[in-house]
Amino acid sequence: MVDYGAGNQACRMEVPALMPTDEKVQNSAVMKQRMYDFLAEVAPASMRGKELGRMAQQMGTISLMSVDYEHVKVSELQVGNQHDRGTITVRFKSYDCQRPGGE
Repeated sequence: MVDYGAGNQACRMEVPALMPTDEKVQNSAVMKQRMYDFLAEVAPASMRGKELGRMAQQMGTISLMSVDYEHVKVSELQVGNQHDRGTITVRFKSYDCQRPGGE
């Protein structure tokens, strides 16, 4: 799912924590790495900017981990050990995404 800003650029993207696959045997660690590899193509390090900080929260069986960069924030939400229910959200911090009508 992608939310677009006033200038038609992506402001927020939410993807499953595991890369979808048709493979009969799935390894969650491999599928998660494939999703992060995909996100590295969509929002490469040069686009993200300098890392500003990391945060982790645990609320019962729900955990949230995020990395804040100059231009992007990447957050991963996981529900218990059910990796297939987790999501990764990439929020872009551009000016158009901060304005009304943006994310």
